[in-house]
Amino acid sequence: MKEFWQTMTTTWWGITLLCVACAAVWILLSALLYRQFFKRFYAILLSGLAILVFSWLLIILIIVGAIKMKGNPFFTQQRPGKISKRTGKEKIFNLIKFRTMTCEKDENGVLLPDEKRLTKYGKFLRATSLDELPELFNIFAGQMAIVGPRPLLVQYLPLYSEEQRLRHKVRPGLTGLAQVNGRNAITWEQKFKYDCEYVRHISLFRDIKILFMTVGKVFKRSGISQEGQATMEYFTGNKRYNVLVLSAGRRVELVNAFKAARDRLGINGDVCAADMSELAPALKFADKRFIIPRISGDDYIPQIIEICKANDISLVVPTIDTELVKLAENKSLIESESGARVLISDEQSVRVCCDKTLTAKYFAEHGFDCPATYDITKDRAGLSYPLFIKPRDGSSSIGAYKVDNKKQLDFFAEYVDKPIVQECVGGKEYTADCFCDFDGNIITVVPRWRMVTRGGEILKGKVEKNRYIIDDVKRLLTSFGFIGQITVQCFLTDDNKVKYIEINPRFGGGAPMSIAAGADSCENLYRLLRGEKLDYNEDYEDGAVYSRFDGSVRVDK
Repeated sequence: MKEFWQTMTTTWWGITLLCVACAAVWILLSALLYRQFFKRFYAILLSGLAILVFSWLLIILIIVGAIKMKGNPFFTQQRPGKISKRTGKEKIFNLIKFRTMTCEKDENGVLLPDEKRLTKYGKFLRATSLDELPELFNIFAGQMAIVGPRPLLVQYLPLYSEEQRLRHKVRPGLTGLAQVNGRNAITWEQKFKYDCEYVRHISLFRDIKILFMTVGKVFKRSGISQEGQATMEYFTGNKRYNVLVLSAGRRVELVNAFKAARDRLGINGDVCAADMSELAPALKFADKRFIIPRISGDDYIPQIIEICKANDISLVVPTIDTELVKLAENKSLIESESGARVLISDEQSVRVCCDKTLTAKYFAEHGFDCPATYDITKDRAGLSYPLFIKPRDGSSSIGAYKVDNKKQLDFFAEYVDKPIVQECVGGKEYTADCFCDFDGNIITVVPRWRMVTRGGEILKGKVEKNRYIIDDVKRLLTSFGFIGQITVQCFLTDDNKVKYIEINPRFGGGAPMSIAAGADSCENLYRLLRGEKLDYNEDYEDGAVYSRFDGSVRVDK
């Protein structure tokens, strides 16, 4: 035996065999005890070496980052780590990265959206994954591993299911199985699936494979962000957000807009539609459909509450004027009984908007230009024609007529129920599609030139970022304190004066034009429902022209 060991330690082939045997034993032990010991051992060893080897690069990036970001080059944020055996809760640590976004804020002191703060230098860091380099210190300190589920936001913790929380059974990683299978470009459901699969099947050879795949992903620069986003959409948990569109009728565009926003954001939930007629075409496009009583019926509100409770509705969306006052009167009742939020402003504002006489009075008393209103019950002499007559509580231009002389006025005054008479205004007619959050903060104002209309409905329209209209409409919205979607009708005179005709506190028929141009109120509503804060923006396409068309769908099956 002595001669054997002497031969093994003095000959080149013997030394080689010993080295191979030791390496094999080491690899075998590493594989067998990888999860219990060697995973952490290699994390300390490799991160320490990497810090030494890349110290020159770290110094350069610190200096360049301080210049580019005009200050602190580091971004630190609390993230949840591995679940503590003692407390049973995730250990919270400060993640360290290189800063890729500025700290720019709007006039209200609120941080601008990610896509506006992400710099070219930041995009370069993310594309090359150099922004992750300081996480080597998190790894060396034992807060992270080299391979594991990526550390997410602390506010996501209450949203996890028991299955999803498995990702915190191990230390979060610099890279992981989800990273090499799509990174930020995959859905949350896919990401958690990969994370849980990794936790259940940790092995030395899988980690080595993931590291090699990571290098390839870095060079390809793939999956850096989710489509249409600067990084990744917020995780909203496993909650379903079901939307109910009332009096759906022909609002196929609106139903489809909600479905498109839901799918684009990866939201769980149904887009439901309700109408009194089973032949309403929009019902055919909804995920769920309901037949409800007439708005004037005593069982209208109870039926809506029952539908909301039975189908876990998150948001009720009105679409026609005749239901607005009733919904505003019963908003608190519906919300307290069902838990659904009703997209309707306060009762007083709705009553003013739904009565054209009160609307005109509000405009006059609050300094908003509008057509002159005449009381034809007192005196019809001395009026200047043409005039415009319409029902004070009308909708969709039903019963609205232009009158050119006293004879026509006398006829329509008898024909139109509860008429209001106003001067005919010259200029270009506009609709402003407006959206306010649940606290009344203005998010978007989109003026649309009503190029062609039929029966009060717009057929062709052009989005125009007209400053006169936008600024004045914002003043009007602030005066009322609306929430949700608001449709403002106005004229822009030749001398650039905005003259208001009426306000409809609901989605207008042409709202899908503004949605298609980029002011997506449906997406905004989903974001608000899941707790996001929105800021005012004009991120929609100026000059976009839209033409609407009819379609047919079979409704007897």
